[in-house]
Amino acid sequence: MISICLLFTNCKKDISDKKVKNNTEQQKLKDYIDFQYDEVIAFANINPMDYYDGDFNKELDIKKFKDTISVKLNSAQIKELNDILSGRKNKNTDSAMQVADCFYPRHSILFLNQNKIVNHIVVCFECNQVKGSKPTKASMENYQNFFNSLGLKMFDNPIEHSTYYDSIQQVHRNKIRQL
Repeated sequence: MISICLLFTNCKKDISDKKVKNNTEQQKLKDYIDFQYDEVIAFANINPMDYYDGDFNKELDIKKFKDTISVKLNSAQIKELNDILSGRKNKNTDSAMQVADCFYPRHSILFLNQNKIVNHIVVCFECNQVKGSKPTKASMENYQNFFNSLGLKMFDNPIEHSTYYDSIQQVHRNKIRQL
């Protein structure tokens, strides 16, 4: 009887040690945002072909982003983003995602310093691919949850995406005309 009690006590200790170790490992992850920036913008683009020239890994020109719905991130959102990109909030790392070869990224995050892009991340939810200035430790689910939390809904189907964002733009155009 005593040995059984000791066994359960030791198991509890092992579980709590593992939790502490996991929390410590999470805290040791290096920050993704280790560069100077003065503004972070997340946006959903209706037609990525407007600025896509075949190479998302080279420097992007912010002036080419014409038809977007954007959100300027506040400090809490930037902290959350850094935790996601650094791997501290990674979800479903073990799940397998099917990856296609299309890469028409409709969601992006730009880090700007004096109106110049210093880092970028572009996400295609249709093919489950991410490209950017440097690799991240975020999962597709992390990206989906983050963009949705900003009100930048994502769709697996480009027609649904375009219809949704076209309707938002039309509402904005109508408001401007009424002024």
